[in-house]
Amino acid sequence: MLTTHQRTVNDLFAGQWGLLTTAQAVDRGVSRMQLSRMESAGLLDRVAHGIYASPAVRGDELLDLRAAWLSLSPKELVEQRLTDLASTGVVSHASAARLHRIGDLIADEHEFLLTRRVQSTRVGLRVRRARLEEREVTLVAGLPVTTAARTIVDLRHIGTDPGLLGDLAADAARAGLIPRADSNAPGATAGHVSSSDQRPG
Repeated sequence: MLTTHQRTVNDLFAGQWGLLTTAQAVDRGVSRMQLSRMESAGLLDRVAHGIYASPAVRGDELLDLRAAWLSLSPKELVEQRLTDLASTGVVSHASAARLHRIGDLIADEHEFLLTRRVQSTRVGLRVRRARLEEREVTLVAGLPVTTAARTIVDLRHIGTDPGLLGDLAADAARAGLIPRADSNAPGATAGHVSSSDQRPG
């Protein structure tokens, strides 16, 4: 029989791709010690500092990206954050290209755009400050992500090789993510991306 704490954990998992944050669990009466005991019992996996996953989602190719996105605002539930896509933390740059399945960029860090500054010591997390219009954000696999057009503009802004940009645009056009007429010069505004990137210290 499930304990009250296990039911709480499972309820959080159910609405968040099999993930939860320590802050969310503590807010609902599950202590850090209880989470640690559940981990020892094999009931959940610790996938990052302050982030746990259900064993059922082991092997999910988006697990690390989703965990990184949760870490941007660890107290808020996914359903709360998705009410305002443009400001909740948006997957961007090479990470966005990977989600759209366009181009062949190496996404060796999880990249996001946020309207506010976030302090993080998480390795492999990169956050840039930006203001996005609603039309520049879409949902892919449940995550807010810059549209293909905005993604290409952002990558051009940071100096991505023109040949790689051409491949991205061609793939996006073939997938119907941008008009074919825009495959060489995607029709998205450059927005207000800060030139000062924020890296973990």
